Amino acid sequence: MLERIETAPGTIGIRLGETLTVAEIDQLYADVRAALEAHERLNYFVDATRYSRIGLEAGLHSLKMRLAHLDWFHRFRRVAVVSDSAMIRGAVAMFDLLTPLMEVKAFGSDDPAAAQAWCEAG
Repeated sequence: MLERIETAPGTIGIRLGETLTVAEIDQLYADVRAALEAHERLNYFVDATRYSRIGLEAGLHSLKMRLAHLDWFHRFRRVAVVSDSAMIRGAVAMFDLLTPLMEVKAFGSDDPAAAQAWCEAG
């Protein structure tokens, strides 16, 4: 289950449940679209401590949505992801290398407040 986290203006915060559905991905992109209408640049905070998997349908949909919205990437300043998963942390590190216009950083689950503060300070 995807839920919103209260954040400072100009930051979108979400907490992922164990899985992610197509409907949740669509809602997330709608939320980002609305936030981009109100802010030139955004920060994005993701608490993925409970996240463990995505089904094939949702995974393909997520990829399709990312490719359809590549023009949004330059509008993000900082992205913080909280997770202890080595796979997620590795994906975050790779994403940071591939997106030089934004800072992307992984944080451990021991201090999500520090991760959110770093994200919002961008």
